[in-house]
Amino acid sequence: MRSLLAMMRKEFLHIARDPQLIGFVLGLPILLLVLFGYALRLRPDNLTVAVWDRERTFFSVTVKDRLARAGNLRIVDVDSEETIREWLRTGTARLGLVIPAGFSQRLVDGQQTAFQLLVDGSMPTLAQAGLFGASVLTGEDAAEELTFDDPDHPALPTRKPPIKIEEEILYNRELRDSDFFLPGTIGIVIMLVTLTLSAGLVREKEQQTIEQLLATPISRASLIVGKMVPYGIIAALDFAVATVLARLMFMLPFRGSLLAIVFLAVLFILALLALGALISTLSETQLQANFMAVFVIVPSVLMSGFVFPIEAMPTWLRPMAWSLPMTYFVEAIRGLTLKGASVRDLAWDFTALAAFMMGFGALSITRFRKTLA
Repeated sequence: MRSLLAMMRKEFLHIARDPQLIGFVLGLPILLLVLFGYALRLRPDNLTVAVWDRERTFFSVTVKDRLARAGNLRIVDVDSEETIREWLRTGTARLGLVIPAGFSQRLVDGQQTAFQLLVDGSMPTLAQAGLFGASVLTGEDAAEELTFDDPDHPALPTRKPPIKIEEEILYNRELRDSDFFLPGTIGIVIMLVTLTLSAGLVREKEQQTIEQLLATPISRASLIVGKMVPYGIIAALDFAVATVLARLMFMLPFRGSLLAIVFLAVLFILALLALGALISTLSETQLQANFMAVFVIVPSVLMSGFVFPIEAMPTWLRPMAWSLPMTYFVEAIRGLTLKGASVRDLAWDFTALAAFMMGFGALSITRFRKTLA
């Protein structure tokens, strides 16, 4: 018993000498509780609806007001159906509504009017929330609100709602969950492999062989790149395997350019390798590196839009979501696979990943030089 207590005391002293490790161990449960308690919601608020109002009367304004008030949707007016489809493809809007011309006269005559509703189905949770929000136009209370007392045009009695919604779900017509999860899953595979394997520099520190490497003519930058490239190749192979399996086993559509998808994966892998190198320069042990990687992986899984829609997060937390490389990869890979978007449509996501790659790379090289100075 005395020897057991002595060993336990030794381990506690070892942990106490590592304040970074204590911070990680105590910080991780706090991070998870905050994310699940405050940040992560399945039902979003204020989804953007692009509305082409071909009527532009008091009646159509009432329809838009009801969508915003009862449907909890954000209304943005556009000037054509083509603009609606463009906004849905680029993610600027999640819903599109066309209010047809002649709606007011049909309403006065007691006739039902068909409204075209375009829905972005790439995220089933948002699509279902949008459909629920638009349903406020077809309820009994909607019929009462759209009944006006006009002496010059008395409304005729009607037995059916004045508005009929004709929905068209784009990009994922059956709202398959696999089409939603698989593109992001490919990114998770790349991230797990890359960040787990990229602790090579830390291993050299622990084994005290880093000085031997520095005694060679190789430069600091070449040393970091040389340590990271093999792991990048492994991550690229995993990306290829995951992509092929997603297509063959689950019939994940690839509507965009395959070359653009490969280019996106390369940028993402390089950004993660640079991040892994930075983590290695900040860590003294592999245990520290693994904990730091967990602090990147967990928020990336929960906050990137992979599982929970970013639109459902509180406004104050969204900047943190957009500070993660995974967020841009998920948005871009879904755009390329499900929507057939072009690199031009997703230029911001590609640019952000390139910026992460250069920023993390520069920081890791600078940090490595200071560590060895």
